Amino acid sequence: MTAKFNSIKIISRIHGYIYRISNGRVGRRLGAVKFLLLTTIGSRSGKKRRVPLTAITYEEKYILVASFGGSPSHPDWLLNIRKNPVVQIKIETKVKQAAASIINITDPRYEEMWEKAVNAYAGYDNYRRATSRHIPIVLITPMKLQDSIIND
Repeated sequence: MTAKFNSIKIISRIHGYIYRISNGRVGRRLGAVKFLLLTTIGSRSGKKRRVPLTAITYEEKYILVASFGGSPSHPDWLLNIRKNPVVQIKIETKVKQAAASIINITDPRYEEMWEKAVNAYAGYDNYRRATSRHIPIVLITPMKLQDSIIND
């Protein structure tokens, strides 16, 4: 892994830590870009893994872009979702259980979602050009029941 992608991981950890300890009061927005804190279960470790990601509103759901800064490999959180699509999201101070579904490039909704993502953060187009892999989009659907599946 190159220094660029290691830097992304380090900055992400710091951002996630600040978001978590401030209870979503700090780190939830950078200019016009809104963030959420995604909690997945590690595909190999079984441990909770948290990462702050750009939160793009889509109807009553959220679009997450698995770009990893244009890395040739998928981000760990996407691999975790492939194994277990039950996640938790923290938006500002609210925590919700959610279901994650991966939207691949062959899905008819993909281009509309990609355009919405690029409108929220133009850098995604740069990431797309930087990698030969297809960048999946993850659609996060908050669950109506507030049953705690991932306990803090």
